[in-house]
Amino acid sequence: MKQLTSLLAVTSLLAACATTASAATSGPFTTSTPISFTLTDWTSTLSFPQFNPGLGVLNSVQLDFTSTLRTTLTVENNAASSSSGTAKTEIQVTVQDAGNNLIAPEIDLLSPVFGYSLAPGASLTSPLLTQTGSSSDLYTLAAILAEFTGAGNITLNASTFSQTLLANTGGNTAASQVSDASLTGTVTYTYSVVPEPSTVALLSLAALPLLRRQRR
Repeated sequence: MKQLTSLLAVTSLLAACATTASAATSGPFTTSTPISFTLTDWTSTLSFPQFNPGLGVLNSVQLDFTSTLRTTLTVENNAASSSSGTAKTEIQVTVQDAGNNLIAPEIDLLSPVFGYSLAPGASLTSPLLTQTGSSSDLYTLAAILAEFTGAGNITLNASTFSQTLLANTGGNTAASQVSDASLTGTVTYTYSVVPEPSTVALLSLAALPLLRRQRR
């Protein structure tokens, strides 16, 4: 009975060794094509190295993006009465994969508020206003993992949408903006390292003396 119990224990140990996987990470890898400050609205691409399947089995993909907005606002009072209020620029930055499998990461940037008080027919231009934002998203969907696995690069589409937000009292006031934005990001892979068959074979050889002693 002892021999059978020991044999079952060794067999279970070998089976566990064959299936046990340890977690590891690869990256973060910074995009090789960061988008420098470009006048909005723009469309561009970001390129990242894919996960090397030789390392193991990919479990998740983490995408981290950072964007900075720079804007100058001009407010003009076109009425015969005075006007006052605030203006700001909003820029939305989105990133999407070619297969549209990502729930698109979005960074919503609002510039600092520019306050104004204008006489009839007057206009006023803000100083340079800046704002930085970021996003972080984790993906485990099989279709996304497949896109990010390979021996080359994966290209993600990026775009911006900008608008001027104006809150005004009195007068017929208009606002415009000249804005640009940058975007960069990193990808981090979490994967499982499965023991190689040769490792399991060595463990099997190491267990043979124990099995022989049990048979005796």
